[in-house]
Amino acid sequence: MLRARTMKLDEHNILWDLEAQHLEEAAFLVDLREAVIDAPNYDLTELAAGPDARLLAHVDALAITGSVGADRLLLPILEQPGAQLETVVAAALACLHDDRARAAEVLAALDAESSDQHRAGIARAVALIGDPQIDAELQRRAAAGSGPGLVACLRALADRWQPNDCLPGLLASGDREVAGAAARLARQQGTPAVIAALAPLAESSDAALQQVTIESALCLRMPGAWESALYWAFVSGPSPFRRAALTWVALLGDAAAHERLVTLVDQPKHRGDALWALGFCGRISAIERCLPLLDDPVHGPLAAEVVCAIAGLPVDDDGFWRDHVGPPGDAESALPPLEHDDLDAELVPSPEEALPTPEPGAITNWWRARADTLDPALRYLGGRPLNHEVMIDGLWHAPLRRRHNLALELVFRTAGGCTIDTRALAATQRRQLANLGELEPPDYQRGLPRA
Repeated sequence: MLRARTMKLDEHNILWDLEAQHLEEAAFLVDLREAVIDAPNYDLTELAAGPDARLLAHVDALAITGSVGADRLLLPILEQPGAQLETVVAAALACLHDDRARAAEVLAALDAESSDQHRAGIARAVALIGDPQIDAELQRRAAAGSGPGLVACLRALADRWQPNDCLPGLLASGDREVAGAAARLARQQGTPAVIAALAPLAESSDAALQQVTIESALCLRMPGAWESALYWAFVSGPSPFRRAALTWVALLGDAAAHERLVTLVDQPKHRGDALWALGFCGRISAIERCLPLLDDPVHGPLAAEVVCAIAGLPVDDDGFWRDHVGPPGDAESALPPLEHDDLDAELVPSPEEALPTPEPGAITNWWRARADTLDPALRYLGGRPLNHEVMIDGLWHAPLRRRHNLALELVFRTAGGCTIDTRALAATQRRQLANLGELEPPDYQRGLPRA
């Protein structure tokens, strides 16, 4: 939950140009934060000290204007045509920062004549705030079962892991977006009525709905969920969510299922997805299969990431990584002519583009010196046999892009009973992590068989 501020500025003392700049900076940091939480080169501590701290500082500066600032600058953005998603998130965060009485006004914008982007931004801000009073208002709105803001309400509740008693009816909705949001929310509410309503959605012709349903079914340990995961992971024809299905197999499969995953690396069209999933299987055989790929210009960084994830190869030791070499000359001369520049190109590199380039010989030698100390029958995380203590340590210290699936395994292993919201503010995540030691340790070595 965001910390409260009590001091407010008088309207005549507010520098509105400065407040507009704070809003612009907050929006930039919302956007930056979304990239950072999927990055391979940030951890939770760096998220807290960097993007989160800077974002909250600007939100503080906006919130200090009180109701005057909310009415004049912030609330209008929630319905302003053309407002960017990150600006909506920043404005909603500032509105709710220490004035929960404004929650009704902010949430009312969900049902206004605004775009889906506006609603998504408000839902994201509400999830980041993490306030029980706001959760109660979301529940009330979701219980109504209709309205343009219903999907956003359900998504915010799912982000907050807040179960809803109306789920069976929502899962039966003819609106696929409503059903999909309800299916995601269902993963911690395995009542007979919810399971009965969720099961048919696994056969949906809508790939996104089918994917979220199967993942929730795995969380709830529903019959047929594992078989569906195997099918979509290894089907010879098209699979609309193969990467996700392969990751499910890596998180939940036994040694035989993992070997099937290892062999998929030999198929060039599936190699990237298989390498991503391999990093979560924890098997020594995955490392052995990755070594020959370390000098591959496309898949080498992904292969090295597998070695880091399973065996604990140091990511901060320059001896194992090649320097990124840019084009010759200064930065300005390296830019293309303006008339040939793609102004719509994505300027932020993808997570995989941010992976370092491996030094194959050094990494291979490092692994050969340690291979005999690891047991092929066990799963490993960071060079240690995977157990609850090691999983908690991984959730504290692993690269942010990998923590999402570590948290997903925790949900799988506890049947939806425990979760870490890896997209929440770092302070929220730290509170959630502090409670994991009280959980009865799941068995992370036990896996489900291949078909």
